[in-house]
Amino acid sequence: MLPKAAISFLTQAAKDARTTLPNANESLFTKGVLDSFSLVDFVTVLEKECDIRVDDAELRPETFDTIAKIEAFLQKIGA
Repeated sequence: MLPKAAISFLTQAAKDARTTLPNANESLFTKGVLDSFSLVDFVTVLEKECDIRVDDAELRPETFDTIAKIEAFLQKIGA
């Protein structure tokens, strides 16, 4: 499960994009919730809230495309 601050970030980003927060398997990028700039801000929130460090090699849209992929990534790194 995503931390509350991460959900809040995505909810606000969806509101700013005049859309709704996608379901767990819908693309955050296709829906306009995240883009290359906001991805960096979102990952910063995840790093702070989960006490993790995301390597530059992992900082790509494919890793953070959906809520399900983000949750799987966090689980994989033990967050």
